[in-house]
Amino acid sequence: MPKPKTEKSPTVMKQNIFYRDAAEAVKRLRVSSIGIRYVIRFSLGQRIEHIVLILSFTVLALTGLAQSYYDTLSGGLILTLLGGIDTSRQVHHVAAFFLGIQSLYHIAIFVDGAFVHRRFGKMLPAWRDVTDAVQLMKFNVGLVSRRPIFDRFNFEQKAEYWALVLGIFIMGLTGIMQMFPAQLTLILPAGWVIPVGRTLHFWQAVLMVLAVLTWHFYHTVLKKLNLSIFNGKMTIEQMKEEHPLELAYLEQASAAIENKRWPLEIEIRGENINDAESITRIENGNADEVVSKNHIEGSVE
Repeated sequence: MPKPKTEKSPTVMKQNIFYRDAAEAVKRLRVSSIGIRYVIRFSLGQRIEHIVLILSFTVLALTGLAQSYYDTLSGGLILTLLGGIDTSRQVHHVAAFFLGIQSLYHIAIFVDGAFVHRRFGKMLPAWRDVTDAVQLMKFNVGLVSRRPIFDRFNFEQKAEYWALVLGIFIMGLTGIMQMFPAQLTLILPAGWVIPVGRTLHFWQAVLMVLAVLTWHFYHTVLKKLNLSIFNGKMTIEQMKEEHPLELAYLEQASAAIENKRWPLEIEIRGENINDAESITRIENGNADEVVSKNHIEGSVE
């Protein structure tokens, strides 16, 4: 049997950072009271967003499916507990309102980050996601000897995120169609608009519930017991395994906090990232001045 070949990654991270980025990296690298190093992966605001999403999504799923399956034991029980189908419909609309507000807030945060702070986040798709997916498949069948190394979010998490965005958009649009059928049929044909909207709404709901239960919840929470979206924390060991590029960036950015000239260019290479050193440089005309050199395994207290 041929020995799996070792795949060598090119430079995987190269970006300019400002003082605010270095200061944020320092704040995210923490040490617990018993000396365990960890990373603040999600802020309090992000965790609250996720809790609102969980609660509103759960209520929408229960009340929506109960209305569709009112003649089943579970559907009838939910409707009885809520006081009937009319009350269930009102609760469904309230949950939809909170999900809509949370979605608008999420969009506002993205717009503020992109156009005010010039930060586009790490959820945007990139060509590297395709190459990571291919390398992971090769690794799983034994064609290469190493898994791809991931940044803040891997290609699976990005796919889940954008599927959720598309799903919420479809659910919101078709939900509004059903809330205001009379107004909608004034401008669109009544014979097919409402039935098509109702069918799309139902099957998109079923798809999203199945995806959350069979993929997201198991793969993200149960399989690896990753509770960072609830407590905000990941240990250094977890970061090395799941998000080594993000950890390397935080180590390098925090090490450059004493630098006096900004912006600073950070370059982290993918070759043997757990062993290699990364170099932080200042761009100054045509010359590069090495201002700090920090091993990514080292401690940044």
